[in-house]
Amino acid sequence: MEKHILSNVTLQADDERYRKLVEQVSDWIWEVDANGVYTYASPQIEKILGYTPDEIIGRTPFDLMEPDEGKRIGPIFQYHVANKLPINSLENINLHRDGHEVILETSGSPILNDEGECIGYIGVDRDITERKLIEQKQKQLIEILDASPSFIATLDINGNSFYYNPAARNILGITERNIQSVTSRWMTDFIKNEGIPTAIEKGYWKGETTIINGDGIEIPVSHMLVAHKTENGTVEFLSTIAHDITERKELEKVIYNQAHYDQLTNLPNRRFLHKKMATIIEDTTDKKRVAFLFMDLDNFKSINDSLGHEIGDQLLVMTAAHLESYVEKNDFICRYGGDEFILILEEIWDIESIKEKTQRILEAFKQPFEIEGHTISVTGSIGISVYPDDGKDFLSLITKADNAMYRIKQDGKNNFSIE
Repeated sequence: MEKHILSNVTLQADDERYRKLVEQVSDWIWEVDANGVYTYASPQIEKILGYTPDEIIGRTPFDLMEPDEGKRIGPIFQYHVANKLPINSLENINLHRDGHEVILETSGSPILNDEGECIGYIGVDRDITERKLIEQKQKQLIEILDASPSFIATLDINGNSFYYNPAARNILGITERNIQSVTSRWMTDFIKNEGIPTAIEKGYWKGETTIINGDGIEIPVSHMLVAHKTENGTVEFLSTIAHDITERKELEKVIYNQAHYDQLTNLPNRRFLHKKMATIIEDTTDKKRVAFLFMDLDNFKSINDSLGHEIGDQLLVMTAAHLESYVEKNDFICRYGGDEFILILEEIWDIESIKEKTQRILEAFKQPFEIEGHTISVTGSIGISVYPDDGKDFLSLITKADNAMYRIKQDGKNNFSIE
């Protein structure tokens, strides 16, 4: 009798410990009969679905679902019961007491009687709503990254990449399998030495630079690097996004060329000349001279009028090419307007060297031009001013060179004069 009493006391103690354990578990533990009717629900159901255990007992899981979800889950549950199979991580959508959706992950084991018949299930439901939302956001983020035409990558603090989106892989000419083979090969020294250290120090870096594609060609990009830090402030990894700005750069180049180059001869124009002169005046010392040559083609108007503007234009183009071939690398030529050209000779130390260079330029025009069956002889008159002797500003220099050029025109042309 005493043993029987002790046995009951022990069983009651075990049941109490089991009950307390179940109540402390954050998941909802349940039991249903063979018809799916709840016969037990742990207190955690109230935190998960807003119902007390008493409100749940006597109901089925399908009472807590939208009809369509119940139709989806019902056959799955019936199949498991009929085959006495455990339920493993079955995701299903339930309705909270206040109406919002709660995603549960259901696992359970069949309860068998002595005859081996399934008389119910005991199991556990875990609220995975937050996890599914995170997974959904991650999926959306991956879809965005995959669809983005921008170069996107993640890398360690040494610049070794461990993720590239499809656009980046396409630019680098790699597949997902050989991502590790490219490491930091796409980076220029500027990104390695300037971009990454700045991002690590300040949290981010952005600017215009280039990345190297799979063919070794540098692509101009608008680039941003962001340092991702742990809670203690240590940089864990960096992410980078780069937009290909090749088309923009090409357009900028076209606009720049249109603004700074003569469209007929492709020589620099007046605007470019003003910038060049400003740079020269700023950089040149008083001990070094710069010659400013103002050249006007002799009798160009009569050639243009007699042979036509197309021949005249071709003559200007050939004159520009001729001048370029007879000056040195550091010299500057521009079309100032009409049949006027300006040459700037920088490597000048005395007046005699200016005269020698100018004479070579004039002698270059002794050979006539052949244009559409016409043999055209052309000469030039050149006026010269010298920086800093004749002035230290653009207006003074061009005025004196222009005056010197007109004196040559009056004295017979095809010559030069130094102001």
